[in-house]
Amino acid sequence: MLEALGISPFEEQVYRAVLRRAEVSSAELATVLDATARMLGRTLSRLESLGLIRSTGRGRYRPASPEATIERLIFQHRAGLAQARAAVAELVDDFRLGNLQAHPSGLIETVVGAAAISLRLSELERLTTTSIMTFDRPPYTQQFGEFDEVGVERPLLESGVEIRAIYDTAALELPGRLAVITELVRLGEQARALPTVPVKLRVYDDQVGVIMLVAGTVETEAAAIIHRSSLLDALIALFEAHWSLASPIVPDSHGTGADELTEQEAVVARLLGAGLTDQAIARQLGISSRTARRRIAMVMERLGATTRFEAGVAAVRRGWL
Repeated sequence: MLEALGISPFEEQVYRAVLRRAEVSSAELATVLDATARMLGRTLSRLESLGLIRSTGRGRYRPASPEATIERLIFQHRAGLAQARAAVAELVDDFRLGNLQAHPSGLIETVVGAAAISLRLSELERLTTTSIMTFDRPPYTQQFGEFDEVGVERPLLESGVEIRAIYDTAALELPGRLAVITELVRLGEQARALPTVPVKLRVYDDQVGVIMLVAGTVETEAAAIIHRSSLLDALIALFEAHWSLASPIVPDSHGTGADELTEQEAVVARLLGAGLTDQAIARQLGISSRTARRRIAMVMERLGATTRFEAGVAAVRRGWL
């Protein structure tokens, strides 16, 4: 029962024997358990070092309260597991470094098939401790709604991982996608949008990147896993350059003062900055294309903007988004 905490079956047997008595001698225990004095002595010393029992002198022992001592051991065990997980990441890095020195071609792995790619991404997410950066654009093997983005990102964000995502406007045009992204932003994701992004990319902790090579069927989809290298550095630089140009996507929390946008106007300005078409904006707002065009014109006039992208940028600069 206590083996998960590093306590052997015999040690647990001795501990239980002490627990059943207010105070007991090693001689009494030897008789009850039919154990040698040497074996019992080592076990009692071990239990005492763990704080499970304490010596009262002259070879006699009292049990400590299991409620406190076992909980402390569980806490220590969990802390040890956390350290072991961190060590695993370092060991994996050492293993890969050794392989890469012997086989430089291992800098890039190729993974084929949606299931294999998904498994690899899950492995990388479990090892992530500091940051993720993403270029997001269609096509997707899974239809939107089949994949729980919020469920995947929530524990990462809650653990302190910084997530920055740049979305292609084609991704924002999917029905319901903007609402999901807004929820991710509320949870802590930093989201921005551009009319187009160059590739589908994820970079974990600045140490490993995943770039989609072929966006085909479930069986033919392929990705490249890129380890620490000048190629990965170039992809990170590419992301940072686009990040500086992208328009922020933020939750709808705005005032209604005379010099501010209403909630719906703020959504219009944000979608304009992301490069969505009139029809796409109408779908996101659940209104007709004619009504959408009228509201777009009103927002652009209020912002003094001559282009759609300029409207989004102007709204951000004024602090309205």
